[in-house]
Amino acid sequence: MNDKRIPITLLCGYLGAGKTTLLNRVLTNQKGYKVAVIVNDIGEVNVDERLISKEAKIEDSSSIVPLTNGCICCTLKSDMVNQIESLMKTGKFDYIMIEASGVCEPMPIAQAIETIEIGKLDNVVGVVDASRLVDEFDEGKALLKKDIDEEDIESLLIQQIEFCSTLIVNKKDLVTDEQLKMVRAVINKIQPTVKVIETTRCEVPVEEIIGTNRFDFEDVYASAGWVKELEAHDAEENDDDDDDHDEEHHHDDHEHHHDHEHHHDHEHHHEHKHEGESEDEYGIGSFVYYRRKPFDRQKLDEYASHWPKNIIRSKGVIWFADEEDMAVVLETSGRNIQAGYSGNWLASCPPAEIEQVLKEDPQMKKDWDEKVGDRMIKLVIIGRHLDKEQISKDLDNCLAK
Repeated sequence: MNDKRIPITLLCGYLGAGKTTLLNRVLTNQKGYKVAVIVNDIGEVNVDERLISKEAKIEDSSSIVPLTNGCICCTLKSDMVNQIESLMKTGKFDYIMIEASGVCEPMPIAQAIETIEIGKLDNVVGVVDASRLVDEFDEGKALLKKDIDEEDIESLLIQQIEFCSTLIVNKKDLVTDEQLKMVRAVINKIQPTVKVIETTRCEVPVEEIIGTNRFDFEDVYASAGWVKELEAHDAEENDDDDDDHDEEHHHDDHEHHHDHEHHHDHEHHHEHKHEGESEDEYGIGSFVYYRRKPFDRQKLDEYASHWPKNIIRSKGVIWFADEEDMAVVLETSGRNIQAGYSGNWLASCPPAEIEQVLKEDPQMKKDWDEKVGDRMIKLVIIGRHLDKEQISKDLDNCLAK
């Protein structure tokens, strides 16, 4: 059965990475597609709209829809959806491209697009500036320079690399071969399975950008480096378990819940002192910090104020002693640290519900802790030349007594 939905490509990437250059290349070589473009820029004047019209020599300006003075990953999502639906209903276009603002995270936009019944997200393309990554990673020591708004950029770079189905590493001509290897090593740790294309001035075949059928929300989300680390951690635990065959049940901590109305963290774990994976040739390594005790909120907040600079990325689920029913997703990108509620632990549910879940899930029952149930701290930590013992000791000092 043919899919009649109109495909959509989303372009994301930080300011100056080359998104508009890439978009112009697609528009001047559409390979038979009739492409409409939605451009989002923060501010009163949409500069990218003018650049696209001029450089791609677009005469029919109705094919370019500007969204101004807002960010489509937050305030303009409904406007974007309405514009996409309006373009589709005209019958004039058979492909939609969206160039997101340089300060947009791709996942919320993807979630909005997936609500459009007559459209489908075909490809999420991240564009990164190789020379900027080299400078901001400082050969892997940091993600950004000290004189840049590090929190926003640091977080965005991670999100834009992590959540895409195609990654364009642009401006490779501005870095050395060794520096490019370093960039690829960092990318591989953050997003190990993404399709990576190295370019100069975004010279990339159009067929790698549109008509790819490459994007799948769950696959992309599950391919992030921190998810892979959790899987590897649990696989290692399974190898150590005489009963083997333990399956991880992840709480759905991202916002893409489809039709699920009620969620509980149904993760289960073995007690395991995991000291981390070996570092690669650039010193980038990772480990999983896992405990069955809660954090003391004040102690963790104090530690977060001097979070190690060489931690590139960390993400996982935690719990606090003063709010033990709630599962919390802790996420850091460099020194940008945020935490958000993910739902209730199964252990906080009525006894009948707990009994039912444990009855239906033998592995959950097997790994159930009599004192804390399914509550736990499980953080994937990725960085360069990590002192795993010291970081673990520091985090242990943040645990509630």
